[in-house]
Amino acid sequence: MDSGKLIRNLYLNLIEEMDDTDVIHIEMKEELLGLLKETEKQMDDNEYKFYRDKIFQAASVGEEKGFIRGFRYAFQLFLGCIKE
Repeated sequence: MDSGKLIRNLYLNLIEEMDDTDVIHIEMKEELLGLLKETEKQMDDNEYKFYRDKIFQAASVGEEKGFIRGFRYAFQLFLGCIKE
């Protein structure tokens, strides 16, 4: 298994263990809903829910990719520190 898949599996395991009290998740959800506040008034309920769900899916993809990139960066930083 390549490193990308290993890191992704680690991320997915962390997400599964996360509960409704995770501060970062709560803040992200609040910010996304805040961005949609004005749009909600301009759409019917079904249309709003469709776009809201798409935005949450896009944010989830970005969060996963950011985790993988950050993990790789942290590991490179760690390797640099132990070489010195």
